[in-house]
Amino acid sequence: MRSGFIAIVGRPNVGKSSLMNALVGEKVSIVSPKAQTTRGRITGIRTDGDCQMVFIDTPGLHDPKTLLGEQMIREAKAAGGDADAVIVVLDATAKLSARDTELIEKQCRSSSRVYVAVNKTDLAGYEKVYPILSKLSYLTSADGGRAAVAEIIPVSCRTGFNIDVLRGFLEKELPEGPFFFPPDEITDKSERFLICEAIREKALLYLQDEIPHGIGVYIQSMEDGDKLCRIEADIICEKASHKSIIIGADGAKLRQIGESARASAERITGKKVYLKLFVKVRENWRDRKNVIDELESR
Repeated sequence: MRSGFIAIVGRPNVGKSSLMNALVGEKVSIVSPKAQTTRGRITGIRTDGDCQMVFIDTPGLHDPKTLLGEQMIREAKAAGGDADAVIVVLDATAKLSARDTELIEKQCRSSSRVYVAVNKTDLAGYEKVYPILSKLSYLTSADGGRAAVAEIIPVSCRTGFNIDVLRGFLEKELPEGPFFFPPDEITDKSERFLICEAIREKALLYLQDEIPHGIGVYIQSMEDGDKLCRIEADIICEKASHKSIIIGADGAKLRQIGESARASAERITGKKVYLKLFVKVRENWRDRKNVIDELESR
């Protein structure tokens, strides 16, 4: 038996969560087109025969402006140090930056084997992907105290291009040892956590750009019956003006979020769900440790 931890790191909005979902083969981490969707370490587990890969999805590396942002960066940096292998994800539709190569080189100075996944190749096309691969080619040789990148692989999470190839390389990095989780588990997160994240995902989808980073979700009550699960949850925002936007005219926006989130909650629980959402204002909660801790304890 072989098992190990694989961290997925990168800049915001490069597709880290999409990559983990693709590698696991199930939706574990929420996905949205907005940057900094992932706020903490999310674990996805894939077990094939005698191999178990434990993927760690991390927040996007950015310059934090709030206490929550600082906590997100600590989570992302800590994940790489604990892993047997690290995948640095790049966006093929964006120009390769010095910060991208600096991140890869920094990871190559750790004890973990480093892979680079150039994502969104289906959107970028060969004419954009090839120059990125060419510019990164020097990293496949060790130099100046850093190890060589194990592989640089163009992938597409949307189409599945090269996902199996990347997974095959990662399996070879697993050390011998017992499984960390039961073979049928796909995450170590609770149903309550996954439902909170599903609600937040739908809020990110339907709300304006200036609001989502100031949104948190907390389940007030969850009554899990044989056939029906009753859930009451709070959507937390930072300003009274945001509350009215989240609710919308005659409650239309909140109903839209709730209806979409309920479908996700039914997939998670495997049963009918009655979901009631409330909107509460907690000013500047992203700089208040007690509120952040409350949300983290879901």
